[in-house]
Amino acid sequence: MSDDDSESRVVAACVDCGSVYAALSRSDGIRPIGTRDGCASCGGTEFTTLEELSEGTGPVDADDD
Repeated sequence: MSDDDSESRVVAACVDCGSVYAALSRSDGIRPIGTRDGCASCGGTEFTTLEELSEGTGPVDADDD
């Protein structure tokens, strides 16, 4: 498997609603395992790893004022 095809398992959260999923992180983005259409709760398609959120490098929730 080349570096372009590499993937790793991560824990990821939906950027829109915060639902947490086991996911695969690949060069083309983060995809929840077991769902084809994005977040099962809200339909969102953008995810960030919990590691990015804890480091403060992930998307910021507008409700955290």
